[in-house]
Amino acid sequence: MAKSDIDPVLLEILRNRFKAIVEEMASVTLRTGFTVFVKETSDFGACLVAPSGEVLAAPTETSVSLMVGLPGWEAINAFDHYEEGDVCIANDPDRTKGLSTHLPDIWLWKPIFVAGEIIAFAFNFIHSSDVGGRVPGSISPVNTDIFQEGIRVPPLKLIRKGEINQDIVDLILLNCRIPDQNWGDIKAQLASLATAERRVKELAGRYGHAVVTKGITDLLDSAEERARGIIRSIPDGIYNASDYMEAEGVARPIRIELTMKIDGDRIDLDFTGTDLQVAAAFNLPTWGQQGHYMLSLALLNYFRTLDPEIPYNSGLIRPVHFELPLGTIVNPEPGLAYGVRAATFIRVMDCIMGCLAQALPEATPAASSGAISIVLLSVIDQETGQRRITVAQPLSGGSGGRPRQDGIEGTSFTGGWLRNVPNEVLEAEMPILVEEYGYPVDRAAAGRYRGGAAVRFRFRNLEDGTVMTARGLERFHFSPWGFQGGAAGPNSSVLLNPGKPGETSLGQLDLVTLEADDVVEFITPSGGGYGDPLKRPAAAVLDDVIAGFVSEDAALENYGVVLRDGMIDEDATAEARRRRISATAPHTFDKGPARAAFEAKWPEDVQRALIGGLLKQPSARRRYLQKILEGKLQALIESGNTPASHMIDEWLQQAASRIAK
Repeated sequence: MAKSDIDPVLLEILRNRFKAIVEEMASVTLRTGFTVFVKETSDFGACLVAPSGEVLAAPTETSVSLMVGLPGWEAINAFDHYEEGDVCIANDPDRTKGLSTHLPDIWLWKPIFVAGEIIAFAFNFIHSSDVGGRVPGSISPVNTDIFQEGIRVPPLKLIRKGEINQDIVDLILLNCRIPDQNWGDIKAQLASLATAERRVKELAGRYGHAVVTKGITDLLDSAEERARGIIRSIPDGIYNASDYMEAEGVARPIRIELTMKIDGDRIDLDFTGTDLQVAAAFNLPTWGQQGHYMLSLALLNYFRTLDPEIPYNSGLIRPVHFELPLGTIVNPEPGLAYGVRAATFIRVMDCIMGCLAQALPEATPAASSGAISIVLLSVIDQETGQRRITVAQPLSGGSGGRPRQDGIEGTSFTGGWLRNVPNEVLEAEMPILVEEYGYPVDRAAAGRYRGGAAVRFRFRNLEDGTVMTARGLERFHFSPWGFQGGAAGPNSSVLLNPGKPGETSLGQLDLVTLEADDVVEFITPSGGGYGDPLKRPAAAVLDDVIAGFVSEDAALENYGVVLRDGMIDEDATAEARRRRISATAPHTFDKGPARAAFEAKWPEDVQRALIGGLLKQPSARRRYLQKILEGKLQALIESGNTPASHMIDEWLQQAASRIAK
């Protein structure tokens, strides 16, 4: 790597100027957006991209953190020629080859010219609350292909040389349920891009075109060099982790497997063993892009934790290399449903953290909640007759317990950039009354440092015909893992009319039409605990009881702390703790009883053999063969037998032979 010939002080000035530009871009979007999901929840992104297509600066204070590592070159190279004043638009994951990863993410990008040359591109996306499709809000976990998910926009020039193409605008807005709000959000994006263009030109005017151009290159190189230094501090080795997603309508949970290899200043992430693409909306369309932004975030968070002032750009992921088998859920073939791909991205983060925990057990927290559920509501406005759609809440559970402190209540490392919707705003937008929004008791995993508390969100519907959808509902059965003796995190639940005779568990709901006076209660999963719960100071347990996080019964059951009249009984507590033996040894994971029971019936080596064998078959045959083999395996399990990996090849050969005949 060539040493920069720019003065280090000037390079740091440029880093801060680029950071200020992208933070202003994000602020403009936030303050001028129309939909609740943009102006309250902050589900949008902004960044500056080098002419090479690498992200040169991305915000860390406002908007989502998911920008570094995006394949900007795919959007840039969609056009042979750009002119000043052009703005491009796209949302199709297949035509952008993994820039957009589901249809609600509407991307705009604009070339920034200085002295007749493109010095950088400004990029911006917003998550639209509706882009058409089968259900209000466009996203359903049970969608089976992309055509059910809304309008597909390939890379097009929305604006040519400053003149808007109204035909494109009309076509997009005709195919969504909230055209006025969507157009307002797109105009907010245009304002963000205009801000970036103005500021970059000001920067070039002050320091000169050549200095800024060289600064872009050097900042990318600097980030790479500092990332490699951090990687060298991780012990060399090969680390493996796996976890599951719980997709209804799929024969068995969707498996994510990761092998992380640390070799000097390089990281290899091999997803061999990860399940095949599915006929559901969990497919994550990376298109095999190296350093893809939806697979890199956990590592980026780790880098920034150790070096908060590291340049936040795509140089950080240059030392990270991916093996993404084609046809798997992390590199699916085109045309599938992608709407709930964030659930897959979050489970990938859990696996990366599981690998880091093995490499750095004294520095890695337990698993976070492992789910971000986006609840949407839709009604027909009684005055206008038009449909209104809004996000009720983005629901996340607590983070995992940390090596030196408790997990964070009600939010997680995997999706902490999403902001909640104020109850007053929600009640003004929709005919509902929020009855509870807070932390339930006994929903924080036990540990020397306990997991962050879960969230309970409970609302009463006030009008017949309100439609509710949700995505990203996970962790109903398989728990976030506890670490170093900490307990696994509690699971999630979704109930309709809880405590009433007609109480119903909605599970991983698709589309529910509510009647007036219906009550819906969401309880999120939460992160695992870290460290032996019996070593948690009794005073900290008492504080948790007073704060409402832990009941007195759970204080005794999980921590061995005896409370009488709101005080610690020191002698009884000492005796209770002496009688107990820690449930989990240090340096191990508690993955919960449901996972242990599942893998006793479906051993991991059998799942690997099944996935590997199917991937060797022609793509068109895989789904059919998978159904046959999973049926045979399930029948074997139900007969009380445990399958073995050597059976898979034989059964595959038999099934393939029948197809050939």
